[in-house]
Amino acid sequence: GFSGIEKYYEDDLRGKDGVEFHLVDIYGLDHGLIDEMSTIQPVPGKTIFLSIDSDLQAYIESIFADKKGAVVCMDPLSGEVLAYVSYPDYDLNSFVGPVPKNIWKKWNENQNSPLLNRVIQGLYPPGSTMKLIATALALEKNVVSKDWKVDCDGVYQLGDRNFRCWNKNGHGDVNMESAILNSCNIYFYKLIQKMSFKDWQEMAKKFGFGLITDIDQFGEKKGNIPDKKYMNGKYGKYGWSTGSLLTFVIGQGDVLVTPIQVAQMMNIIASQGKTFTPKLNKNIISNEINLKLKSSTWQFLQQALWGVVNDHKGTGKLAKIEGADVFGKTGTAQNPHGDDHSWFAGYMEIEGVGKISLSVLVENGGKGSLEGAMISKEIFSFYKNTIYDKSSV
Repeated sequence: GFSGIEKYYEDDLRGKDGVEFHLVDIYGLDHGLIDEMSTIQPVPGKTIFLSIDSDLQAYIESIFADKKGAVVCMDPLSGEVLAYVSYPDYDLNSFVGPVPKNIWKKWNENQNSPLLNRVIQGLYPPGSTMKLIATALALEKNVVSKDWKVDCDGVYQLGDRNFRCWNKNGHGDVNMESAILNSCNIYFYKLIQKMSFKDWQEMAKKFGFGLITDIDQFGEKKGNIPDKKYMNGKYGKYGWSTGSLLTFVIGQGDVLVTPIQVAQMMNIIASQGKTFTPKLNKNIISNEINLKLKSSTWQFLQQALWGVVNDHKGTGKLAKIEGADVFGKTGTAQNPHGDDHSWFAGYMEIEGVGKISLSVLVENGGKGSLEGAMISKEIFSFYKNTIYDKSSV
C-alpha cells in the first residue's frame, strides 16, 4: 500500500469524504443537522480489479521462495500482468501500524534487499537475451542474410584482446538461426561490427530498453543502453572503444535492463509488434505498442525462439512442455559480485495463440539454460494444466 498498486491508485481507491453541518452549543452539545446547510454526500472509492491470477501467483511464489530474483508473467496480446514476483520478500503484516524500528533496520541492512521491487527496479545485464536486438536489426536493415555463416572456434581476437564464446571448444560453422539456438557469442561479435551502433541503440529502444515500460507502478527504472558519451563520461576520454560493441551485443557490461522490460520484448515478438504496455489494473486502457518490422523478420525471430526450446541442441530445451509450443531465449549475465545470473524469457502458444509470456531472472542462478529454463517449464506446465485446461472445459 505504501509504494505499490494502492499508492498508484490512491485517488481512485480513497473516494471523497462527505460533509454534514451540525448546530453545536457552547457546551459541545450537538443539536442536530442545520436544515439551511446542504449535506454533501460521501463518494465511495472505485473498485479496482487486478489482472493477477491468484493461483499462478501463489504457485510461482511457492517454487521461488528460496531464491533471489524476479518473475513476471503477462498476456502477450493485452499486456495484462498475470503474475508479479520479487524475492526475497517481506511480511506484509509488518505494515499494519507503524513498522517496528528493529524490523525496518533489519530490512535495510539485509544484503539481499527484500524491499527492492526487482521486477521494475532490479537492474541486470540481460545476457544473451539481448542478441535478439542485433538479429532484428540485421534482418530489417539487410546487414547480412540469415544464411551468413561464421566459424566459431571458441575465441575471437580484436586488437590485443580475446573475446570468448561460452563454449570454449567453439560451435564450428553457424548461421543466424543456429547462432541463436546455440547462443553463440562469436557470431554476434562479428555481426555487431557490420552495424551502425546508432542503429543498434535505436532498435534496442524500439523494443523498450532504456525506457520505462509505463506499467501502473511508481519507481520503475529505465535501465541503460549506453552510448559513446556515456562511456567517455564514466570511464574517461578513451572509455569508448570498438570492444565495447562486442560486450553490448551479448548483453553484458554497461547494458542494464529490468525483468519487466525483457518480458515486454517477448510480448512484442509474440504479437509481431502489436501489443500493449504492461498493466496490473484490468479497468484501464494501456498504451498500444506498434513496432513495424518486416513480416519475414518477425517470422524468423519466432522460428529461432521455437528452436531454442524445441531443437535437441537448443540452450532452452529444458523449458519444453507437452501439448503446447514454447518459444524462448536463455541468458547468462556475468556478475562481478558472485555467481552469474540466470535468465529465461519466452512465451507459450496453445493451438497457435499466444497465452502467456514470461521473464525469469534468478540472481546467482548460473546458466540460463539450467535454472531459468527449468523454472520456466514449471510455470508453463502449471499454467497449461491448472489454469488454461480448466478454463477450456
